[in-house]
Amino acid sequence: MAKRSEERPWLVFTDLTAGLLSLFILAFVAMTTVKEKKVEALTRTEQEVVSCQEEMHRIAKERNALLSQSLKAPLEKGIIALEDGNIQIQASFLFPRNGADLTVEGVGVISSIGKGLLDVLDSGDAIMVSGFTDDIPTNSLTYTNWNLSTERAVNVVKTLIKQGFPPDRIFAAGFGANHPRVPNTSEENRRLNRRVEIGVTPIRKSEAVQK
Repeated sequence: MAKRSEERPWLVFTDLTAGLLSLFILAFVAMTTVKEKKVEALTRTEQEVVSCQEEMHRIAKERNALLSQSLKAPLEKGIIALEDGNIQIQASFLFPRNGADLTVEGVGVISSIGKGLLDVLDSGDAIMVSGFTDDIPTNSLTYTNWNLSTERAVNVVKTLIKQGFPPDRIFAAGFGANHPRVPNTSEENRRLNRRVEIGVTPIRKSEAVQK
């Protein structure tokens, strides 16, 4: 009887070890399963991102083709250029130097592209007009390149609306000297950076909450 009593602690230890080993195996299996699911989710997300990028590239290519047809005249004259589905217009074709008001010629340029924009606009799209300047500061401490680029974009928007463009499907943004097309290392490069870009972007209309 005494011998059996001495052996019982070893039996308890063996049972405890087996239980801990089982828990370790279960935890390892659970962690492996979670890791596999995370890898699968990340892979799926990466594939979705790539698929979305490919779709955006395809849409931009198709829009470029449509805009090329609708805006054939100003394109052939070199007044505008198309890049990734966006219309690029040099500021010198639209505004006086350091000015934000459209010239008579500038109004004509905007008039020539307004109809073409409407032709390629889908029901869920809107037009974003963006203004950009070079890196040379203005002569004013209060009126900066931010102000100049924003006012130019807003005036283009106003002109398009006057010509019949839907006001709820167009908006303006000013970027100042940020996002230059080329480095501001020469007068020619600065001329290229002083520009207005017009692009098509999807927009979601929120439904009014009725109370």
